[in-house]
Amino acid sequence: MSTYTPKKGDIQRAWHVVDADGLILGRLASEVAKILRGKHKPIFTPHQDTGDHVVIVNADKVVLSGSKKTEKAVYSHSGYPGGLKTKMYGDLLTDRPEEALRKTIGGMLPKNSLGRQMLTKLKIYRGESHPHDAQKPQQLELEHTRLRGPKEIKPIEAQTTEVKVSDSQEESVDTSNSDGEERKTSEGASLQDLGLTDVIINNLAAGGIETIEELVSKTNEDVLGIPKIGPKAVEQIINALKDNGFTLKEI
Repeated sequence: MSTYTPKKGDIQRAWHVVDADGLILGRLASEVAKILRGKHKPIFTPHQDTGDHVVIVNADKVVLSGSKKTEKAVYSHSGYPGGLKTKMYGDLLTDRPEEALRKTIGGMLPKNSLGRQMLTKLKIYRGESHPHDAQKPQQLELEHTRLRGPKEIKPIEAQTTEVKVSDSQEESVDTSNSDGEERKTSEGASLQDLGLTDVIINNLAAGGIETIEELVSKTNEDVLGIPKIGPKAVEQIINALKDNGFTLKEI
């Protein structure tokens, strides 16, 4: 059986439009790159351009997760000594969001003439309108790439059972365990509920901290003494605790 290779006439290119408002840049770029390459089609061939056209609107409203706005940089060089230019991704998104999106998506395509050909099928616009209505682009929903806030931690209420005291009166009696087990609160929740990164969670677990209750019982110095937990990580932990109504133990 010979390997199937699609002919030029077999490739049908559709048009898709994506509203980038509130979508995370990296996740959006990976999904768009798949469509530009044609990886969503059964006829996908790595050495051919079988992808579709993609129109992105509201490019100026795309978001960056974490601290990438101030930590992730874009570099360019003039070719002359001292010609290196550095620009933070947050500034690039503000000044030229189209270039930021094109650069990110292009980095996920083949680094050759085929990748450059695929990138020509990408159209990016700042506002909500675009000049491609004649192509009748289909709305592409990418809700899984949207930025979500930290999970809300709710206390786990103890169960209560109604006990009939008399024919005319009823009251609710708390059925806590007889061994004196304390009522569970949100402090017993896992560290994932704080929205911390996996790296910080793994490092805390290596230091014997796996729940919020264990974390809030530590001081700033205790957390800083855990291997691979530096000042930046401590700052992220403090902010995550503060966002969820907790603080580290004070000396």
